[in-house]
Amino acid sequence: MEGCLSSLVKYLLFTTNFLIFILGITVFGLGIWVVVDKPSFLTLFETAQNVGGDIGTSFDVEIYTSAAYILMVVSCLVVIISFFGCCGAIKENKCMLGTYFTLILAMFIVMVVGAVLGYSGDLEKTIKTPLSKALLKYQDDPTESGDPALWAYKQAWNEVQTELKCCGVDNVKDWENQDGDFKFPTGMNKPDGCCNINQAGDGIKNGTVHDVCRGISAGDQTSSTYYFEGCYTKIKSTIEDNQNMVVGVAIGVVVVMFLNMLFSFAMCTMVK
Repeated sequence: MEGCLSSLVKYLLFTTNFLIFILGITVFGLGIWVVVDKPSFLTLFETAQNVGGDIGTSFDVEIYTSAAYILMVVSCLVVIISFFGCCGAIKENKCMLGTYFTLILAMFIVMVVGAVLGYSGDLEKTIKTPLSKALLKYQDDPTESGDPALWAYKQAWNEVQTELKCCGVDNVKDWENQDGDFKFPTGMNKPDGCCNINQAGDGIKNGTVHDVCRGISAGDQTSSTYYFEGCYTKIKSTIEDNQNMVVGVAIGVVVVMFLNMLFSFAMCTMVK
């Protein structure tokens, strides 16, 4: 294969696939991290199911935990595909380039279908409804020795609210829901997790300050001292805030895949 244009196509194809190879390894590492360090709200849903059975047919913990494994499998496929692209380009091997073209075309189709299915998901039905049902199962008085299951559930809720810096589902007022029997101590109306850290980023170690926080009226939803925003509200805001970036990255990936398909097809026709 000779000529300036053909050499440009060759090295562009090699460079983009080498970068994708590195990205695939990185994503594989991310998948391992997700498996090892499961998000706290997934632990909460699992504990809720163990304590009180079904929290909503719309939420299946296994679907979300298996997503990490799917991510790892996809990243492995990306590494293999980019390997064919790198080797096929640098070796000018027609067979490897043809295999690469076929594999990346299949992945391109899968990504488009996956994007359509993912975009059509109902976040409120998938997360908010089961989270609201899980909240009603909370009780503040169980002890580890008296009722280990309910105590673990209490700890899970407090961990979620501390990690996500939130309180309740929509906001702190959820803890005044009349459908729940939360069994808070006298003068308190919210769990520990709402008051373990303030908006300055400081852990609240002073027992008196902590108790004062737990006793603040739930009507004060816009506190400038504590995190009284709901956990679902916070998750939704985070997704919406990063939506444009995710869409931009997705478009970039699709464009790169499409160009690589063109490059590999062009090289297949140039290689003798």
